[in-house]
Amino acid sequence: MEVSIRRGQESDMPVLRDILNYYILKTVVTFEMVELSLENRMTWFTQFSETGRYQLFVAEENRQVIGYAASLRFHQRPAYAPSVMTSIYLHPDHTGKGVGEKVYTELIENLKAADDVHRAYGLVVLPNLGSEKLHEKLGFQAVGLLNEGGYKFGEYHDVRMYEHRLDK
Repeated sequence: MEVSIRRGQESDMPVLRDILNYYILKTVVTFEMVELSLENRMTWFTQFSETGRYQLFVAEENRQVIGYAASLRFHQRPAYAPSVMTSIYLHPDHTGKGVGEKVYTELIENLKAADDVHRAYGLVVLPNLGSEKLHEKLGFQAVGLLNEGGYKFGEYHDVRMYEHRLDK
C-alpha cells in the first residue's frame, strides 16, 4: 500500500482524535489522562499554519488517515518561542511499517525551512524502543532524562527528552 503525506485539515480531526484517544486510554505513551473531545481537537487545529513554527502533517493510506506528526508550542515563556515540541501518533495497526518515519521526516524538513524555528524537542515515555529509534534515526539526540517524570495507570514513568538541532 502506498502511504501519502499531506498537510492536516480540519476534516481530519475526528480521526486524529480517535487515534490519540486510543493512546490516552490504553497506553502511557502520552500523559494525557482524559479522552479528548472533537471540540478540543478543532480548537487544537487552529494553531497550525503552512509555514512557521506550528505545522501538522497527516499520513494517508487508501485515502484513510492513519497518523500524524505535529509541532507545538514548547513553553509559554517568550524566550522559548524558537523551540517547538514535536508529537507523532499512528493508528496502532500502522506502527512499525515506516509510516512514522515518512510523516515525521516531512514535519522536520518543513521546520528546517521555517525562519522562526531553531530547535525541535520530542518527549518519549520509556520504554518505547520504536519511538526512541525513530527519533535517533531522524537526527534527534537524547539530551535528558526525567526520572519518574510522569504518573499514569498507578505507576511512575521515566521520560527521555530528544533534541533536533534544525541546522539551516
